[in-house]
Amino acid sequence: MSLAQNPLPPTAVAGLAGVAVIGRIRRVLILAVIAAMIYPTLMVASSGFCPGGVDGNGGFIDASGRPVDEPLPCIQMTLGPSPLVYVGIALIVLLALGRVMRASDEATALRTLDREAIGVAALVSVAVVVSVVWFRMIPLDQFSSGSWSVFSPFPFGVISVDVTPMTES
Repeated sequence: MSLAQNPLPPTAVAGLAGVAVIGRIRRVLILAVIAAMIYPTLMVASSGFCPGGVDGNGGFIDASGRPVDEPLPCIQMTLGPSPLVYVGIALIVLLALGRVMRASDEATALRTLDREAIGVAALVSVAVVVSVVWFRMIPLDQFSSGSWSVFSPFPFGVISVDVTPMTES
């Protein structure tokens, strides 16, 4: 039978060996791209604290209401995405492709790709939950004592700390 007699193209499933694996690879890649776009969206948090304020005369007061000569420092913390999570997503995808190329049969390749898709989703989910919970547990009122430290949920998120003097406005 010639092409002129059968104008319809053959279906991809019948015409290409391994189409199920290719489709699953595409799904893992799409999931990885979506996860890489969702991750920074969910990793946005900030918190600030200024111990004290300004009295009625325009002078500065501390957290107890006592007048101070200099403005007290205000602390602003910001949570952001870690570049290592993107590296982790890329490594999961690349390792999955390598394992698929060494798979002994199609079922093993599909199982590998399914596990790697779950791995990408789990990595991003764990990174977001750990980072946001960790960030929310940092007690900002400890900063009024003058000595403090911030431990970041590295490698899941990055916390930047900005210390600026309080302004009168």
